Parts: sequence; C-alpha cells; structure tokens
Amino acid sequence: MHCNMKIKIIWAIIGISAGIMAGGVFAAQYQNYTAALIAFFSSVCATFLLYLHISYLKKWFHEWSPQKISYVVAINWILAALGLAGMTVCLVVAGLRHQTLTHEGLKGLNLWICAVWCWMTFKWTMMSAIYCRRYGHKVQNQSLESISHDMP
Repeated sequence: MHCNMKIKIIWAIIGISAGIMAGGVFAAQYQNYTAALIAFFSSVCATFLLYLHISYLKKWFHEWSPQKISYVVAINWILAALGLAGMTVCLVVAGLRHQTLTHEGLKGLNLWICAVWCWMTFKWTMMSAIYCRRYGHKVQNQSLESISHDMP
C-alpha cells in the first residue's frame, strides 16, 4: 500500500472519530442536538469515504458499474451542496442572532457549531465525490489498457 493511500485512510478514520466524539460532547454537555446530529452524519460520510478508499485498494471498486459510480458521485455532490448551503445559512442566522462561542453560549442550539459540522459534512461528501470519480476513471483506464494488451 502506498503512503498516499495510508494517509487517505488515516484521514478518513480521524474524521470518523472526530464526528463521533464531537457528536457525543455536543449532545451530552451542551444539549446542542442539532450539532450532534450533523456531527454524527459527518462521521457517516467519513465512513463512506473510508469504505471507498478500502474498496479501491482491495479492488472491490473495480466491480462497480459505471452507472453505480455516477449515482454515488451525484448523491455526494448533492450532499456536498446541502452541507455548504447549511453552513452558509447557519453562519448568517448565528450572526443575525448574535450568538456567542462562550461556554454558556454553546449550550442549546448554537448555529456557529452547526456551521462547523455542515462544513465537515461538505468536506467528506465532496472528497467522496472526487475520489469516486477519480477511481472510476482509473479503473476504466486500466480496463482499456488490459483490453488493448489482449488484442493480437
């Protein structure tokens, strides 16, 4: 396994653990259940990215149809757009409501923190879309090369 792939896998694992830990903290300590839910969803998105990297490494991805790859890319682009829109809305509304980042200000619904986890969701889904597309092109090129080598 190349160093680059190890870094990708470690990065996704860090994203999974960060989402789980932050979700737990924001639910238990701050009662910000919206931020907790978004953090947990971000963790799910990082888990999918980890699966994507491992499936490419183990060559399970090579069995995916081009249509499945297109669907996965499209779904991740949509989720990325929703994450970016959610972050923007949270930032604007938090500013208009003059929410703070003090210990007391973080309790309950704090949209600054929700914006952070919308951004993280955007990041993981964007990375999933990009890598799925990239891996799809690599697999397609490898298939074309093997076909051209098999021809007399």
